[in-house]
Amino acid sequence: MKIELISVIGLLLCLLIIGFEYILHYRLAELQDEHTTRIENILQRLEIHVEGVLFAPTESSRDKEIKALADEINGDFEVYELAVQAIWHYKGSELHTDSEQMERLIDRVNEQVKPVEIYGKMLDADDVYHRGYACRRLAELGAVEYREQIAELMDSKNRDLAYNAAMALCQMGDTERVATYLLRIENDRMYSGRIVNEFFDKFTGSRQALAEKVLESCNPYMRCTVIKTIAVYKIDAFRDMYIQGATGNDYQLKIACVKALASFGYPEDEQILQMAAQDKDWVIRSSAIRGLSRLHTSTALTTVKRGLSDKEWWVRQTAAQAITNMDISTKDLEEILGGYDRFAADAMKAVLYRTVDTDE
Repeated sequence: MKIELISVIGLLLCLLIIGFEYILHYRLAELQDEHTTRIENILQRLEIHVEGVLFAPTESSRDKEIKALADEINGDFEVYELAVQAIWHYKGSELHTDSEQMERLIDRVNEQVKPVEIYGKMLDADDVYHRGYACRRLAELGAVEYREQIAELMDSKNRDLAYNAAMALCQMGDTERVATYLLRIENDRMYSGRIVNEFFDKFTGSRQALAEKVLESCNPYMRCTVIKTIAVYKIDAFRDMYIQGATGNDYQLKIACVKALASFGYPEDEQILQMAAQDKDWVIRSSAIRGLSRLHTSTALTTVKRGLSDKEWWVRQTAAQAITNMDISTKDLEEILGGYDRFAADAMKAVLYRTVDTDE
Protein backbone atom coordinates (compact mmCIF):
# COMPACT_ATOMS: atom_id res chain seq x y z
CA MET A 1 0.00 0.00 0.00
CA LYS A 2 2.80 2.34 0.94
CA ILE A 3 4.67 1.54 -2.32
CA GLU A 4 1.54 2.30 -4.38
CA LEU A 5 1.14 5.66 -2.59
CA ILE A 6 4.76 6.57 -3.27
CA SER A 7 4.29 5.64 -6.93
CA VAL A 8 1.21 7.83 -7.20
CA ILE A 9 2.98 10.75 -5.53
CA GLY A 10 5.96 10.27 -7.86
CA LEU A 11 3.67 10.22 -10.90
CA LEU A 12 1.91 13.38 -9.73
CA LEU A 13 5.25 15.12 -9.21
CA CYS A 14 6.35 14.14 -12.73
CA LEU A 15 3.09 15.47 -14.18
CA LEU A 16 3.51 18.65 -12.15
CA ILE A 17 7.06 19.18 -13.45
CA ILE A 18 5.98 18.50 -17.05
CA GLY A 19 3.09 20.95 -16.65
CA PHE A 20 5.40 23.59 -15.17
CA GLU A 21 7.92 23.17 -18.00
CA TYR A 22 5.12 23.47 -20.57
CA ILE A 23 3.86 26.69 -18.98
CA LEU A 24 7.40 28.05 -18.76
CA HIS A 25 8.17 27.30 -22.42
CA TYR A 26 4.82 28.73 -23.46
CA ARG A 27 5.50 31.95 -21.54
CA LEU A 28 9.02 32.23 -22.95
CA ALA A 29 7.62 31.81 -26.45
CA GLU A 30 5.06 34.51 -25.72
CA LEU A 31 7.76 36.87 -24.47
CA GLN A 32 9.86 36.14 -27.57
CA ASP A 33 6.90 36.87 -29.82
CA GLU A 34 6.16 40.07 -27.92
CA HIS A 35 9.78 41.17 -28.25
CA THR A 36 9.86 40.33 -31.97
CA THR A 37 6.62 42.22 -32.57
CA ARG A 38 7.94 45.20 -30.62
CA ILE A 39 11.16 45.30 -32.66
CA GLU A 40 9.23 45.01 -35.93
CA ASN A 41 6.96 47.91 -34.93
CA ILE A 42 9.96 50.01 -33.90
CA LEU A 43 11.73 49.29 -37.19
CA GLN A 44 8.67 50.28 -39.19
CA ARG A 45 8.45 53.61 -37.38
CA LEU A 46 12.21 54.14 -37.56
CA GLU A 47 12.27 53.56 -41.31
CA ILE A 48 10.10 56.64 -41.81
CA HIS A 49 12.33 58.79 -39.58
CA VAL A 50 15.57 57.42 -41.06
CA GLU A 51 14.39 58.17 -44.60
CA GLY A 52 13.48 61.67 -43.46
CA VAL A 53 16.96 62.21 -42.01
CA LEU A 54 18.81 60.80 -45.01
CA PHE A 55 16.75 62.37 -47.78
CA ALA A 56 15.93 65.76 -46.24
CA PRO A 57 16.16 68.41 -49.02
CA THR A 58 17.74 71.07 -46.79
CA GLU A 59 19.88 71.15 -43.67
CA SER A 60 17.15 72.91 -41.68
CA SER A 61 14.63 70.21 -42.62
CA ARG A 62 17.23 67.57 -41.74
CA ASP A 63 17.53 69.11 -38.26
CA LYS A 64 13.76 68.80 -37.86
CA GLU A 65 13.88 65.16 -38.97
CA ILE A 66 16.70 64.44 -36.53
CA LYS A 67 14.63 66.01 -33.74
CA ALA A 68 11.68 63.80 -34.70
CA LEU A 69 13.98 60.75 -34.66
CA ALA A 70 15.25 61.73 -31.20
CA ASP A 71 11.67 62.00 -29.96
CA GLU A 72 10.98 58.51 -31.32
CA ILE A 73 14.05 57.14 -29.52
CA ASN A 74 12.98 58.83 -26.30
CA GLY A 75 15.92 57.64 -24.22
CA ASP A 76 15.57 53.95 -25.16
CA PHE A 77 19.05 52.53 -25.87
CA GLU A 78 17.69 49.66 -27.99
CA VAL A 79 15.76 52.04 -30.23
CA TYR A 80 18.80 54.33 -30.46
CA GLU A 81 21.06 51.50 -31.58
CA LEU A 82 18.51 50.25 -34.09
CA ALA A 83 18.25 53.79 -35.48
CA VAL A 84 22.01 54.22 -35.84
CA GLN A 85 22.32 50.79 -37.46
CA ALA A 86 19.49 51.63 -39.87
CA ILE A 87 21.16 54.91 -40.85
CA TRP A 88 24.52 53.24 -41.48
CA HIS A 89 23.07 50.40 -43.53
CA TYR A 90 20.38 52.23 -45.48
CA LYS A 91 20.92 51.77 -49.22
CA GLY A 92 20.23 54.43 -51.82
CA SER A 93 21.27 57.56 -49.96
CA GLU A 94 24.07 59.73 -51.32
CA LEU A 95 25.43 59.96 -47.79
CA HIS A 96 25.76 56.19 -47.62
CA THR A 97 28.86 56.20 -49.83
CA ASP A 98 30.63 58.93 -47.84
CA SER A 99 31.75 57.65 -44.44
CA GLU A 100 32.89 61.07 -43.23
CA GLN A 101 29.48 62.60 -43.97
CA MET A 102 27.82 59.66 -42.24
CA GLU A 103 30.01 60.17 -39.18
CA ARG A 104 29.01 63.83 -39.06
CA LEU A 105 25.36 62.87 -39.44
CA ILE A 106 25.59 60.38 -36.55
CA ASP A 107 27.24 63.12 -34.47
CA ARG A 108 24.25 65.38 -35.17
CA VAL A 109 21.90 62.59 -34.13
CA ASN A 110 23.93 62.07 -30.94
CA GLU A 111 23.68 65.77 -30.12
CA GLN A 112 19.91 65.39 -30.01
CA VAL A 113 19.69 61.90 -28.49
CA LYS A 114 22.55 62.26 -25.96
CA PRO A 115 23.44 58.54 -25.83
CA VAL A 116 26.09 59.13 -23.15
CA GLU A 117 23.33 60.18 -20.76
CA ILE A 118 21.25 57.14 -21.73
CA TYR A 119 24.09 54.72 -20.97
CA GLY A 120 25.13 56.71 -17.91
CA LYS A 121 21.70 56.12 -16.35
CA MET A 122 21.99 52.42 -17.18
CA LEU A 123 24.97 52.12 -14.82
CA ASP A 124 22.45 52.24 -11.96
CA ALA A 125 20.07 49.71 -13.53
CA ASP A 126 19.00 46.61 -11.61
CA ASP A 127 19.85 44.37 -14.55
CA VAL A 128 23.50 43.29 -14.37
CA TYR A 129 23.63 42.75 -18.13
CA HIS A 130 22.49 46.32 -18.81
CA ARG A 131 25.06 47.74 -16.41
CA GLY A 132 27.90 45.79 -18.01
CA TYR A 133 26.72 46.75 -21.48
CA ALA A 134 26.54 50.40 -20.46
CA CYS A 135 30.17 50.27 -19.32
CA ARG A 136 31.32 49.07 -22.73
CA ARG A 137 29.21 51.55 -24.68
CA LEU A 138 30.37 54.49 -22.56
CA ALA A 139 33.97 53.47 -23.23
CA GLU A 140 33.28 53.30 -26.98
CA LEU A 141 31.75 56.77 -26.82
CA GLY A 142 34.79 58.09 -24.95
CA ALA A 143 32.75 59.11 -21.91
CA VAL A 144 35.71 59.41 -19.52
CA GLU A 145 33.56 61.40 -17.10
CA TYR A 146 32.03 58.05 -16.04
CA ARG A 147 35.40 56.44 -15.36
CA GLU A 148 35.07 56.51 -11.56
CA GLN A 149 31.56 55.09 -11.59
CA ILE A 150 32.65 52.31 -13.94
CA ALA A 151 35.67 51.60 -11.72
CA GLU A 152 33.34 50.92 -8.78
CA LEU A 153 31.60 48.22 -10.82
CA MET A 154 34.94 46.50 -11.37
CA ASP A 155 34.68 45.39 -7.71
CA SER A 156 31.36 43.63 -8.35
CA LYS A 157 31.01 40.03 -7.18
CA ASN A 158 29.36 39.31 -10.52
CA ARG A 159 32.25 38.20 -12.73
CA ASP A 160 30.66 39.33 -16.01
CA LEU A 161 29.94 42.81 -14.67
CA ALA A 162 33.46 43.13 -13.23
CA TYR A 163 34.91 41.98 -16.56
CA ASN A 164 32.88 44.48 -18.61
CA ALA A 165 33.80 47.32 -16.26
CA ALA A 166 37.49 46.38 -16.48
CA MET A 167 37.29 46.10 -20.26
CA ALA A 168 35.73 49.57 -20.42
CA LEU A 169 38.63 50.93 -18.37
CA CYS A 170 40.97 49.05 -20.70
CA GLN A 171 39.44 50.90 -23.66
CA MET A 172 39.93 54.13 -21.71
CA GLY A 173 43.62 53.33 -21.17
CA ASP A 174 43.44 53.18 -17.36
CA THR A 175 46.77 51.50 -16.53
CA GLU A 176 46.43 51.29 -12.74
CA ARG A 177 42.95 49.81 -12.61
CA VAL A 178 43.42 47.40 -15.50
CA ALA A 179 46.61 46.09 -13.86
CA THR A 180 44.71 45.71 -10.59
CA TYR A 181 42.03 43.65 -12.33
CA LEU A 182 44.56 41.39 -14.09
CA LEU A 183 46.37 40.75 -10.81
CA ARG A 184 43.04 39.96 -9.18
CA ILE A 185 42.35 37.11 -11.61
CA GLU A 186 45.92 35.79 -11.94
CA ASN A 187 45.17 32.55 -10.08
CA ASP A 188 42.24 31.67 -12.33
CA ARG A 189 44.24 29.87 -15.01
CA MET A 190 41.17 28.77 -16.96
CA TYR A 191 40.17 32.42 -17.36
CA SER A 192 43.13 34.76 -16.99
CA GLY A 193 45.13 33.69 -20.06
CA ARG A 194 42.38 34.66 -22.48
CA ILE A 195 41.67 37.90 -20.61
CA VAL A 196 45.33 39.00 -20.67
CA ASN A 197 45.49 38.56 -24.44
CA GLU A 198 42.22 40.36 -24.94
CA PHE A 199 43.04 43.26 -22.64
CA PHE A 200 46.47 43.96 -24.12
CA ASP A 201 44.93 43.88 -27.58
CA LYS A 202 42.22 46.42 -26.66
CA PHE A 203 44.31 48.60 -24.32
CA THR A 204 44.50 52.18 -25.58
CA GLY A 205 47.24 53.35 -23.22
CA SER A 206 50.89 52.34 -23.07
CA ARG A 207 51.19 48.55 -23.27
CA GLN A 208 54.68 48.80 -21.85
CA ALA A 209 53.41 50.68 -18.78
CA LEU A 210 50.61 48.15 -18.28
CA ALA A 211 52.99 45.19 -18.59
CA GLU A 212 55.47 46.77 -16.18
CA LYS A 213 52.73 47.36 -13.63
CA VAL A 214 51.51 43.75 -13.79
CA LEU A 215 55.02 42.26 -13.81
CA GLU A 216 55.92 44.17 -10.63
CA SER A 217 53.95 41.84 -8.39
CA CYS A 218 52.36 39.02 -10.40
CA ASN A 219 52.82 35.30 -9.80
CA PRO A 220 55.00 33.13 -12.10
CA TYR A 221 52.07 31.95 -14.20
CA MET A 222 50.88 35.49 -14.92
CA ARG A 223 54.46 36.57 -15.65
CA CYS A 224 54.79 33.93 -18.38
CA THR A 225 51.34 34.76 -19.74
CA VAL A 226 52.13 38.47 -19.98
CA ILE A 227 55.51 37.82 -21.63
CA LYS A 228 53.93 35.58 -24.27
CA THR A 229 51.20 38.14 -24.87
CA ILE A 230 53.38 41.24 -25.24
CA ALA A 231 55.97 39.46 -27.40
CA VAL A 232 54.03 40.34 -30.55
CA TYR A 233 54.33 44.05 -29.73
CA LYS A 234 58.17 43.83 -29.79
CA ILE A 235 58.77 46.17 -26.87
CA ASP A 236 62.55 46.64 -26.70
CA ALA A 237 62.43 47.66 -23.04
CA PHE A 238 61.80 44.01 -22.10
CA ARG A 239 64.62 42.43 -24.13
CA ASP A 240 66.99 42.15 -21.17
CA MET A 241 64.28 40.33 -19.22
CA TYR A 242 63.70 38.00 -22.19
CA ILE A 243 67.42 37.24 -22.50
CA GLN A 244 67.71 36.49 -18.80
CA GLY A 245 64.66 34.20 -18.87
CA ALA A 246 65.75 32.43 -22.07
CA THR A 247 69.06 31.44 -20.49
CA GLY A 248 67.68 30.59 -17.05
CA ASN A 249 66.45 27.39 -15.44
CA ASP A 250 62.76 28.21 -15.04
CA TYR A 251 61.15 25.97 -17.66
CA GLN A 252 57.90 27.90 -18.21
CA LEU A 253 59.66 31.26 -18.16
CA LYS A 254 62.24 29.95 -20.61
CA ILE A 255 59.53 28.96 -23.08
CA ALA A 256 57.91 32.38 -22.83
CA CYS A 257 61.16 34.29 -23.19
CA VAL A 258 62.48 32.24 -26.12
CA LYS A 259 59.17 32.85 -27.91
CA ALA A 260 59.48 36.55 -27.16
CA LEU A 261 63.06 36.79 -28.44
CA ALA A 262 62.09 34.82 -31.53
CA SER A 263 59.50 37.46 -32.40
CA PHE A 264 62.16 40.21 -32.59
CA GLY A 265 64.39 38.56 -35.18
CA TYR A 266 67.47 40.49 -34.02
CA PRO A 267 70.84 39.15 -35.30
CA GLU A 268 72.43 39.76 -31.88
CA ASP A 269 70.05 37.16 -30.39
CA GLU A 270 71.22 34.37 -32.71
CA GLN A 271 73.54 32.73 -30.20
CA ILE A 272 70.78 32.44 -27.60
CA LEU A 273 68.37 31.05 -30.20
CA GLN A 274 71.01 28.58 -31.42
CA MET A 275 71.36 27.25 -27.88
CA ALA A 276 67.59 27.09 -27.49
CA ALA A 277 67.31 25.15 -30.76
CA GLN A 278 69.26 22.33 -29.04
CA ASP A 279 67.10 22.34 -25.91
CA LYS A 280 65.61 19.07 -24.66
CA ASP A 281 62.11 20.56 -24.76
CA TRP A 282 60.51 20.53 -28.22
CA VAL A 283 58.43 23.66 -27.56
CA ILE A 284 61.62 25.64 -26.95
CA ARG A 285 63.32 24.10 -30.00
CA SER A 286 60.34 24.95 -32.18
CA SER A 287 60.20 28.57 -30.98
CA ALA A 288 63.95 28.99 -31.46
CA ILE A 289 63.77 27.67 -35.02
CA ARG A 290 60.95 30.09 -35.81
CA GLY A 291 63.12 32.92 -34.52
CA LEU A 292 66.19 31.77 -36.44
CA SER A 293 64.18 31.72 -39.66
CA ARG A 294 63.89 35.50 -39.38
CA LEU A 295 67.67 35.80 -39.60
CA HIS A 296 69.43 35.73 -42.95
CA THR A 297 72.60 33.94 -41.93
CA SER A 298 74.09 30.66 -43.11
CA THR A 299 74.35 29.38 -39.53
CA ALA A 300 70.67 30.06 -38.92
CA LEU A 301 69.74 28.29 -42.15
CA THR A 302 71.85 25.27 -41.16
CA THR A 303 70.04 24.97 -37.81
CA VAL A 304 66.62 25.35 -39.39
CA LYS A 305 67.49 22.62 -41.93
CA ARG A 306 68.61 20.42 -39.05
CA GLY A 307 65.17 20.98 -37.50
CA LEU A 308 63.62 19.14 -40.45
CA SER A 309 65.07 15.94 -38.99
CA ASP A 310 63.93 16.57 -35.42
CA LYS A 311 62.36 13.60 -33.63
CA GLU A 312 59.30 15.73 -32.78
CA TRP A 313 56.76 16.23 -35.58
CA TRP A 314 55.85 19.76 -34.50
CA VAL A 315 59.49 20.87 -34.71
CA ARG A 316 59.85 19.35 -38.18
CA GLN A 317 56.68 21.12 -39.25
CA THR A 318 57.87 24.46 -37.86
CA ALA A 319 61.20 24.07 -39.61
CA ALA A 320 59.52 23.24 -42.91
CA GLN A 321 57.25 26.27 -42.68
CA ALA A 322 60.15 28.47 -41.58
CA ILE A 323 62.57 27.41 -44.29
CA THR A 324 60.20 28.45 -47.06
CA ASN A 325 60.57 32.04 -45.81
CA MET A 326 64.37 31.91 -45.89
CA ASP A 327 66.84 32.38 -48.74
CA ILE A 328 67.11 28.71 -49.56
CA SER A 329 68.71 27.72 -52.85
CA THR A 330 67.21 25.30 -55.36
CA LYS A 331 70.11 22.95 -54.64
CA ASP A 332 69.26 22.93 -50.91
CA LEU A 333 65.61 22.26 -51.68
CA GLU A 334 66.43 19.39 -54.03
CA GLU A 335 68.78 17.96 -51.44
CA ILE A 336 66.05 17.96 -48.81
CA LEU A 337 63.33 16.56 -51.05
CA GLY A 338 65.52 13.92 -52.64
CA GLY A 339 67.68 13.01 -49.68
CA TYR A 340 67.69 9.99 -47.44
CA ASP A 341 66.05 11.82 -44.56
CA ARG A 342 62.38 11.01 -45.09
CA PHE A 343 61.33 13.15 -42.08
CA ALA A 344 62.84 16.24 -43.71
CA ALA A 345 61.41 15.41 -47.11
CA ASP A 346 57.92 14.68 -45.77
CA ALA A 347 57.86 17.87 -43.72
CA MET A 348 58.89 20.00 -46.71
CA LYS A 349 56.45 18.28 -49.05
CA ALA A 350 53.55 18.81 -46.64
CA VAL A 351 54.25 22.55 -46.50
CA LEU A 352 54.95 22.95 -50.22
CA TYR A 353 51.78 21.13 -51.22
CA ARG A 354 49.73 23.55 -49.10
CA THR A 355 51.36 26.54 -50.76
CA VAL A 356 50.73 25.36 -54.31
CA ASP A 357 47.70 26.95 -56.00
CA THR A 358 45.72 23.85 -56.92
CA ASP A 359 43.05 25.90 -58.74
CA GLU A 360 45.31 26.54 -61.71
